[in-house]
Amino acid sequence: MKKQLLFLLMFFLIQSLFAQNIGVGLKGYLNSEGKKSSILFSEKYSYRNFDGVKHISAIIKVNDEFDENELLKNNSKIGSRIGNILTVYIPLDRVRDVLKIKGMDEIETSRKVSSPHLIKAASDLGADLVWQGFDLPSPYSGKDVIIGITDWGFDYTHPMFYDTLLNNYRIIAAWDQFRNQGPSPSGYLYGTVFEGKQALLGAQCDTSNIYQYGYHGTHVAGIASGGGATTNYRGIAYGSELLFATFLIDEAGVLDAYSWMRGIAQDKGKRLVVNGSWGLYNIGLMDGTSMFDQAIDSMSLNDNIVFVTSGGNNGNTKFHIKADFNFSDTVSTGIGFDIQNTVEKYWGQSLTLSGDSTDRFSARLEFYDGNFQLVHASRWVNTISNDYIADTLLIIGNDSIIYRSNSVSSTPISNRPIQEWAVRLSNSQLGQYFVILSIISPNGYVHAWNVACLSTGVGNWGLDFKKYRLKDIEGDFYYSIGEPAVCKTAITVAAHLSRPRDAYSGGSRANFSSIGPTIDGRIKPEVSAPGVGVFSSISSFASQDFSSNNLITFEGRDYPFAPLSGTSMSSPMVTGVVALMLEANPNLSSEKIKEILIETARQDSYTTSTIPNDSWGWGKVSAHDAVKRAVELIGLDNEIESSPKLTLYPNPMLNELNIVSTEKLKYVEIYDMFGRKLIEKDNNTNLIDVSSLRNGVYIVTIHLESKLLNYKIIKR
Repeated sequence: MKKQLLFLLMFFLIQSLFAQNIGVGLKGYLNSEGKKSSILFSEKYSYRNFDGVKHISAIIKVNDEFDENELLKNNSKIGSRIGNILTVYIPLDRVRDVLKIKGMDEIETSRKVSSPHLIKAASDLGADLVWQGFDLPSPYSGKDVIIGITDWGFDYTHPMFYDTLLNNYRIIAAWDQFRNQGPSPSGYLYGTVFEGKQALLGAQCDTSNIYQYGYHGTHVAGIASGGGATTNYRGIAYGSELLFATFLIDEAGVLDAYSWMRGIAQDKGKRLVVNGSWGLYNIGLMDGTSMFDQAIDSMSLNDNIVFVTSGGNNGNTKFHIKADFNFSDTVSTGIGFDIQNTVEKYWGQSLTLSGDSTDRFSARLEFYDGNFQLVHASRWVNTISNDYIADTLLIIGNDSIIYRSNSVSSTPISNRPIQEWAVRLSNSQLGQYFVILSIISPNGYVHAWNVACLSTGVGNWGLDFKKYRLKDIEGDFYYSIGEPAVCKTAITVAAHLSRPRDAYSGGSRANFSSIGPTIDGRIKPEVSAPGVGVFSSISSFASQDFSSNNLITFEGRDYPFAPLSGTSMSSPMVTGVVALMLEANPNLSSEKIKEILIETARQDSYTTSTIPNDSWGWGKVSAHDAVKRAVELIGLDNEIESSPKLTLYPNPMLNELNIVSTEKLKYVEIYDMFGRKLIEKDNNTNLIDVSSLRNGVYIVTIHLESKLLNYKIIKR
């Protein structure tokens, strides 16, 4: 009786806490009482150590009633502020106290995240035409634009990060969140920042972490912005500057990195495009409404930061199901495991379930022996009552079966029921046991994804849902776009095999490239770029295995280059194109950048006539057409703005242009349609001599004290 009473008290406590929109991750943390995962479970939660005290990493969304001093009273730390979303770090013994603070709309644990010759790819994109300035006012290389790379495995000394002549060093700064042997960035409480050439070359590379001394970040950065280092492997925006962030494997670390990059770009007065060549399926809500996605949307819309992200590499894996309960009340499917995988730290499988057009569902795991006799079944876990299963270990014969689950009944914006499972089948002999996921719902649909999980809490490759029995449903390739690629404002990139101009081969979709749509019905990816066998720079400090096809020597050290495939490679292609566009027209909004890429995307026999579709989006990126369109829009907003306070006449103009304004003019600029500034007049000028202009169409940009106005005017 006492045990039952204790359970009921605990259950009602969880329900009262959930009223504050606690995410499924934090709910799982509370259910486990915050205890450290044993060797039986993967490390699900992320922590920071401040002054010897362990803090859990979290993200909160607040309203006007929130007082951050209440957090500080509970010895919590505040990281980034992005609109009304904050990254916070809470002492383990203060979590429940923090949940009582007024003004928090949502709170969730910061869950973990993972993650041809370039000259041929550049030809496929048409970037080489932009470099030459073909049919453009001038050549463009991304000059005066900052590219931020969030990744792991950076070699700060690699000659790819100098200019094409190997004279000028182009990395502004790097934040290694794993390293704690030096100063943290101003305003942040962890990691080490290196600013300037001397500090970066002294540090040499980012520190060894759960990915060892990797090389992925160096490869990605080389594609986006590599100077070439005397090779043919020049990056798309080779004139841009760079920021690197080796981020801790959780959402808060990523948001802190974004916020840090934003601050530097704002201080320098330069546009910022951020590349993310990573993604997962067990963070966020998979519909673009998570707090993580909201923060990206906020920075994109309010700060005009452009976010480009890889679409994912699960386009050839049947790791997704969409269970239809409109004609059946029960759906079952087999769970594929990666037991024979040699990847270090493979732990088991992570299952994420999300309701779609249903307000509730229940699920359970069933374990069968080799003869398909049921040997164990978990109890049903239902979302409507925010149910959960605590850490469970079973010993059956010579095998151990480990599982746990958490559910929440709804999410704040999309109102979706969510459920998560972690399951491990430790015996390495395939076929000894089969695991079935069974789901019950009164109506609607439920999506599920089956993704590998490492003991470190990350992992992003899918495993099949299998049809072991006649009644089981098989997985499919669809809805395979992960987080943060599902984010509404992000530019999500698919991958294809490059096909240079005038070539007779190449151009097909990469079979691994993830396929949309999102579960809320949006088309993703938006565009595609080369991502198969792309040669780029490899960190000279890498401890991970790779096959190098080329080495160059620079200042007495050998630096390798190698081909890699993935949407990790196609994403920085588009990041580089965005930098070229922003050099050509730095006033383009992030929304307009995305719109231009979609409008100018090209189609061919591979993309088919059904564009847009869930494999290609709107087609293949055309760098030359996108930059040309960016130039055409110089001095123009999405619509030409007019004002009763200001009049231009005559229009068409002859030799003079008159400007009448009730507000003081700061200065006036006149551009041609190629974006070349031909006339500039400062002070309070209201009569401009335009006799030197040829007949044609021009853009007049008028800077007032309170605003900027743009007008299209004709010269005859």
